[in-house]
Amino acid sequence: GLLDQYQQALTGFTGMLSMHGAYIDLASGSPDMRLVALTRERYLHNLEIGRELGVKYIDFHANYLPLVDHPNYLPGWMERQVTFWAPLAEQAEKYGIVLLLENMWEPDPTIINRILERIPSPYLKACLDVGHAALYSRLPLSAWIKTLGENLVYTHLHNNHGDTDVHLAFGDGVIDFPELLNTLRALPKPPIFGLELPTLESIKASLPYLQLVG
Repeated sequence: GLLDQYQQALTGFTGMLSMHGAYIDLASGSPDMRLVALTRERYLHNLEIGRELGVKYIDFHANYLPLVDHPNYLPGWMERQVTFWAPLAEQAEKYGIVLLLENMWEPDPTIINRILERIPSPYLKACLDVGHAALYSRLPLSAWIKTLGENLVYTHLHNNHGDTDVHLAFGDGVIDFPELLNTLRALPKPPIFGLELPTLESIKASLPYLQLVG
């Protein structure tokens, strides 16, 4: 029923569509194969929804857990992620949908980029959430942009005060949005700008920043 509501609401809409995939309590890199199977089931369901709606991009969290400091965690997590995402990218290609890996708690961009380097598919790319990077990484956003390189095709844009993920308007918080937007626009292939803002007021307050150039 909800899918029918969305399809009716989108009648006559000709712009590009994207959607956010399921993520709460799901873990594609878990060592528990039953949990991985559940995650795969939910993500495949998201792909079916995306196909019905005609979306171009579906965004998913990689959900790396930096508080797990065992030396075997990252290598094992990486192998399981490659095993998980490679067949999903093949399925996405059949639907003409690009899957996006979004940073959440990852402290540096190499974690996601190493997955993408091992699955060189145009149907599996990166979404840079600038608010998450500002919160959970000590690296500047310029380092994230440089490291993700050509894999960066989408962004989630919102601001915060550096202490919690509150999704503020562009001018409210620690991120220098004029500098950020100019950096993104200067790339050979600038990514899509996705405004991940919760209210109409925060969207209206942020739109003038998109007009700033130079």
